[in-house]
Amino acid sequence: MNGPNNNRGSARRTEPPRRVQDAAGQMRNTGPQGTFRGYVPQPTGNQRPVQYAVPPQNPGWNGRRGAAMSPVPPKPKKKRKTGLIIFLTILALAGIAAAVVTGVRISKETAERQRISDKVSPYNGLFCPGVYVDGIALGGMTPEQAMNSVKSQINQRDDAWKVQLVYNGSIVANINTDTMNMRVDENELNNMMNNAWLQGHNGSEAERYTQMETLETTPYVVYTARPSGDTGEIDRILESLKGQIDQPAQDATVVSFDPSRTYPFIFTTETTGLRLDIAPLKEQLYQMVSTMTSGTVEIKPEVLYPQVTEADLQQQYALLYSATTPISSKSNEDRNNNIRRCFEKITGYILQPGKQFSFNKIVGDRTVENGFYPAEEYINDEHVMGIGGGACQASTTVYQAAVCSGLQIVSRRPHSDAVSYTDYGKDATVYMGGKQIDLVFKNNTDGPIYITADVVPDGTSKKRLMTKVSFWGRSLGNVRYTLETETVEILPSLMDPVYVSDKDSASKAKDGYVVKSYRVTYIDGVEVNREMLFTDTYNPKPEKIYDPNR
Repeated sequence: MNGPNNNRGSARRTEPPRRVQDAAGQMRNTGPQGTFRGYVPQPTGNQRPVQYAVPPQNPGWNGRRGAAMSPVPPKPKKKRKTGLIIFLTILALAGIAAAVVTGVRISKETAERQRISDKVSPYNGLFCPGVYVDGIALGGMTPEQAMNSVKSQINQRDDAWKVQLVYNGSIVANINTDTMNMRVDENELNNMMNNAWLQGHNGSEAERYTQMETLETTPYVVYTARPSGDTGEIDRILESLKGQIDQPAQDATVVSFDPSRTYPFIFTTETTGLRLDIAPLKEQLYQMVSTMTSGTVEIKPEVLYPQVTEADLQQQYALLYSATTPISSKSNEDRNNNIRRCFEKITGYILQPGKQFSFNKIVGDRTVENGFYPAEEYINDEHVMGIGGGACQASTTVYQAAVCSGLQIVSRRPHSDAVSYTDYGKDATVYMGGKQIDLVFKNNTDGPIYITADVVPDGTSKKRLMTKVSFWGRSLGNVRYTLETETVEILPSLMDPVYVSDKDSASKAKDGYVVKSYRVTYIDGVEVNREMLFTDTYNPKPEKIYDPNR
């Protein structure tokens, strides 16, 4: 680079040195005025040497070859001049270097400022690249264009947003911005757009440049505030659905106990219930509102199951045991009607847990007024006519049903002689005279006992009848009870004959018996228990001989 005076210096024309012969015949270079470069002329005769002054330091000099030079000073001063020249040269070079460095620095700063300006200035009135609102790239947009784009997308988004509530495959409710009266908050939107604008527009050009570089690697991404609305509308919709869907489970129940039916119980069938828990639905819908997420929400209420089903009731109201005894073909209609009358009092009776069944109390007095008829009955070892004859066959059938249903027998008495309708040890007599004989048993189960009783055909002929008493209650499962007897002693008839005037009363002598009765428990057909109930003694009978003279 040239110094500040080079312009002036460069205007001076420097003649090239010429080769001439000096007085001694030597060839030398001459300067601009014909002087020899590096040559010092010598005086002749009385001539005094010429003195040359050192020319003043010229800033534009710089030791340039070919520039005008002063005459060479005398040799004694040569050393001093050389040091000064070196000093000046070094000084000039340092200045040049400083100027060069300064120039380079100034040039770099200028270039850097220009580079920053070239990157920043195009976006003085536009959003910077790397700025996103609701997924829209705002780079290169004016504030107005950006706001219009964001608002347009908000409107499209809001119009498209819809949540459908579906139940059992049908749409039961629609939720959208209209139903919820949802609006985007303008102040929040303006603040968000202002913050987005500041990205790359905040501070000096250098600061803005740094911000723009950051946006290139880490974009600024924000989303507009979701529209606010009345979430109470969601609450109201869900509460309404809950009211329509919720229903309790219904247990199966016993409608009636009808002894005339083969299966005497009528049940209502159980039904499942539904319960809609709206708390998680609210949370889900609130989330979809806050994020403006469209979709379908399926309503799935909780299924409520009944505690008692019809199958449960069928187990609870199962047949425990049906006892039958054949009615003799010699039994007349009045006797059969007396059995029916007893059963009319008994059938349909419900014996609650812990309660006792008394045959005499339930059937009542065997009188004409109570609907009974005269018929043959067995009293004091004699077959006699009495009101209510046949009641003992009814009580015997009830007794057998009670034993085989597992109930506790409290009181029971056998007949004094064999009866035609059952074996020794399996009968139960009753009497309503001065000294009552009653059949009593207790419901020792944890559920009610339902009793049905009737006179029915025996299955072989419509004319042949039998008694049938059934006990119903909680199923015994794999448990079964039987009434079994054992004759432990025979009592021979050693008495003298007895003469009777009634031909029909004549009979042969009969041995007596001692009989033990047992309730035997079986589980899955295997005997697990044998409970002795009673030891009955049937006394021997003498021979009865008909004597018309008696």
